[in-house]
Amino acid sequence: MDVGGGWSAVLAVAVLAAACASSPGDLAAPSCTGFVFGSLELGERSYPYALYVPRSYDASRTWPVVLFLHGKGECGRDGSRQISVGLGPELLARPERWPFLVLLPQKPEPDDEWEQHEAVLLAMLDEVAARYQVDPGRVLLTGLSQGGHGTWVLGARHPGRWAALVPICGYATAPAGPPAGRSLSPRFEGSAAELAPALAGLPIWAFHGEADDTVPVAATLELVEETRRAGGSPRLTVLPGVGHNSWVAAYRDPELAEWMLQQVRRDEAE
Repeated sequence: MDVGGGWSAVLAVAVLAAACASSPGDLAAPSCTGFVFGSLELGERSYPYALYVPRSYDASRTWPVVLFLHGKGECGRDGSRQISVGLGPELLARPERWPFLVLLPQKPEPDDEWEQHEAVLLAMLDEVAARYQVDPGRVLLTGLSQGGHGTWVLGARHPGRWAALVPICGYATAPAGPPAGRSLSPRFEGSAAELAPALAGLPIWAFHGEADDTVPVAATLELVEETRRAGGSPRLTVLPGVGHNSWVAAYRDPELAEWMLQQVRRDEAE
């Protein structure tokens, strides 16, 4: 999704919402609330991020964490465009619905897929857990378009890490792209059927617009069908008449935020 010039207004509000900013390589300090901006170094690469800390954050208890993966149009190195589409605007508009720590990394290259950067994503989550009171059994993964693909793939690669997945207008097989660099993980080039066995044990709520002409709804339908065939029970919402920007309705749905709050990793719940 290319948001054009409108994203700067959202960013301006986000900056005003932040109580303080972090320095590069520092994932904030527990006294900061709102959006905190910084970057994490891994090898020779620098990965920008925004960390959303709710104003109600209290270190006397543990908090759920959401990892949000943006779409192709928000890639770059500015460190902020990724908050302008998807979950970021909802955090600003309705913060009372989202009592989560939310990590919003920015993928530098638009032709890469998120799974090629999984090492830095996991490192960022570990840094958040080291600095904040995080509930390890309530770490959720969500994303849109390229980020929806990343949600399916990283959900399958690390099923023991997540309490739940919320993939929006995602897909299984990534388009052909440049080969992975030395510091990148492999691009997933398999099928929905290959992902399904690892996904079957996870709570999943998938969204897709019925009229999506960028990523056809058939991509999500196949993933849901294969996951069910493997023994899973993913939830599916197909939005009639909605195009590629199905994330607007998905993240705005108050039932989704409540459902996410209820999810606990199965080994933690037992």
